[in-house]
Amino acid sequence: MSARQHFAKKGDHYNLSAPASFLMVAVYAYDPSESAAPGLREHVDVILARATRAGFGQADILVTMLSNGEQSARTMQLACDVTYSVGGDGAMIAMIRDFDPKKGSTR
Repeated sequence: MSARQHFAKKGDHYNLSAPASFLMVAVYAYDPSESAAPGLREHVDVILARATRAGFGQADILVTMLSNGEQSARTMQLACDVTYSVGGDGAMIAMIRDFDPKKGSTR
């Protein structure tokens, strides 16, 4: 899937694929220059742990890349792999939505 398919401009907004949505959340959670919502990084770690239990073997590599601020075709591919591992687009979107910024954790 190309970058255009992950980030599609529709009028004055963008439609993001599930992997692109996960990657945006993960980049924000791991960016040391941002003050992400409390618990957001831990929530991303929960998603990565679920993917790891399902066979995704590169969580440590993705975390290193995110911590270094890397945004590349490879990080996008890893986000696709994470999404597939957790059960696909619907499962990923549900997991992202499960974060409650008011509580700093899942709902």
